Amino acid sequence: MSLPTIYLLRHGQTEWNVEGRYQGQLNSPLTAKGKEQAHANALKLKKYINIKEVKFFASPLGRARDTAEIIAKINGVDIANIMFEEQIQEFNYGIFEGKTKTYCKSELATEFLAREADKFNYVLEGGESYAKVYVRLKKWLELVKDEKVIVIVAHEMINRALRGIYCNLPKEEMLQLRQSNDILIKLENHKEFILA
Repeated sequence: MSLPTIYLLRHGQTEWNVEGRYQGQLNSPLTAKGKEQAHANALKLKKYINIKEVKFFASPLGRARDTAEIIAKINGVDIANIMFEEQIQEFNYGIFEGKTKTYCKSELATEFLAREADKFNYVLEGGESYAKVYVRLKKWLELVKDEKVIVIVAHEMINRALRGIYCNLPKEEMLQLRQSNDILIKLENHKEFILA
């Protein structure tokens, strides 16, 4: 499948990021630092493209929505032009959502260890696996494949899976990918580039 060039951002830091809580499809607000990161990413993006000329997609979850709105305002984009897509909302962490990693390691140890043993396929109770996320992202990519350039504001795990699909990475390599809240990634011709 041919794919567009993608400028890929993660939402700014949230209160739950600071607390070490699994967010998944629950939400916590951006911190002051998170808002600054969104502002800085908006200026980075401005150096590379005019986002008024491309389609701008974002996860509908509050932290991504707020980040996308900051980016839109700084780049002179009408907020009504942001396309909020459920298919790019964060991985559903099921029973882990809202809980700290420390809590899950001790109180949900069986599930935590099972997921660690097979992170790609393991489905948390009430949640999903990377395998399921791949299916929904591939369906969504099929819808945008004819675009030349797009901007996406989403989440670390969604962006990890998206990068893995886009760059045809082995699952083990994809699972090692990280994206801090202040990094802009360009995906082009099945390769990725970190932009300063």
